[in-house]
Amino acid sequence: MTHLPDTAPTDGRPGPGNRGGSGDRKGGLRIAGITVRLTVGGYLLAVLAAAVGAVILPAAAPGLAAGAYLAATAGLVALLLASVTGHELAHATVARRYGIAVTEIFVGFFGGVTHGRHDVATPRAAWRIAAAGPAASLVAAAISTGAAFGLSTLGAGLLPVTVFAGVAWINGLLVVFNLLPGAGLDGGRVVRALAWARSGDQTRAGLVAARFGQVTGTVLAAAGLTAIALGYLEGIWIGLIGLIMVAASRAEARQTLTTAALSGLRVGDIVPRHRSLFPTAQAWQTVQAFLDGGPAGPEGPAGPATSGATAFPLRDFDGRPAGLLTLSQLVAVPADRRDGVRLSEVATPLAYVVTTTPDEPLNDLLARLPVRPGVPAALHTSGYALVLDTDGALTGVLTPADFARASQLGALHLGRPAR
Repeated sequence: MTHLPDTAPTDGRPGPGNRGGSGDRKGGLRIAGITVRLTVGGYLLAVLAAAVGAVILPAAAPGLAAGAYLAATAGLVALLLASVTGHELAHATVARRYGIAVTEIFVGFFGGVTHGRHDVATPRAAWRIAAAGPAASLVAAAISTGAAFGLSTLGAGLLPVTVFAGVAWINGLLVVFNLLPGAGLDGGRVVRALAWARSGDQTRAGLVAARFGQVTGTVLAAAGLTAIALGYLEGIWIGLIGLIMVAASRAEARQTLTTAALSGLRVGDIVPRHRSLFPTAQAWQTVQAFLDGGPAGPEGPAGPATSGATAFPLRDFDGRPAGLLTLSQLVAVPADRRDGVRLSEVATPLAYVVTTTPDEPLNDLLARLPVRPGVPAALHTSGYALVLDTDGALTGVLTPADFARASQLGALHLGRPAR
């Protein structure tokens, strides 16, 4: 739900706000000072709702004109998106009351894409923010039920009644599903808040919530298998949800331990500040020239074979940061094209690379790493970050191996095993 700015600096200046991969965004619906945007998943949700409506509505109210079904389907889609948006706006509104700056929310296939990524100061704030969404969905379900009943009483016909009844059913399903104590769900966040209030330890609370999610997922998976064994093929969906919940809860437990292990560490604690300790690449070089290892610069050997590095910050003619190059991007270039392809054509441009500064907390940086790549090249640099000084000069590059090592070292200090 809480948005972290995705706009990347284009002049080489560092900034924790550079998540890499989106560029400037325009548009969106603004409600109460909050911009609402649909992701690709949100549009897919609308298409799916339209397809379901096109099948169900003519069967529920046969014999009407095609225009009536089209209008009813459009109304169903609009009300569905409004319900999901209202759910997320409720989270955002309560979060704002507790001093959390929420400027954008993103609606995807399963609801809010960035929901739950904010830090709260107290357990009370945590559970109230989490519970606000299901409460809004419950209110929407009650209003839709009342509208369906009122239209039925007034003799408005089966079509509008079916639309509002469907919206009521969807909102009721949102309430039940979101209150399950699973990872990423509002119910899981409520469990975490209650455990936090009882123990006073956020790490322990996160592990408790993860265990609840694993148990819930196991129960759902078992229920799905039982339903399939009894001849109800619909049980496969319940089983899949259960398996996903188990996997997500395990990942949440690992993330909780990682967050605890990295607490108090900053980027500068794990990246050398001496520029001579990491190699860079020149944007104008061809792939073959770079593979041959020349020319060497003041930052050390330029070729991948002699440097031992897996990622290489890219520099332009003026020596400024221009992007990030990985070994996997080099491998993707066919051997017969390496003499004619420049590194700037292969590497991920700076606008799509996550950048940071030595002073940024590691946990804040980790929260910004999992982003949707804006260009295909960014798939190769997912999990990497360029480290820049306040003046925009290169300080280093962080790789997934660096984060793993930092997590393990932090776990040693905490006395917990790194999982």
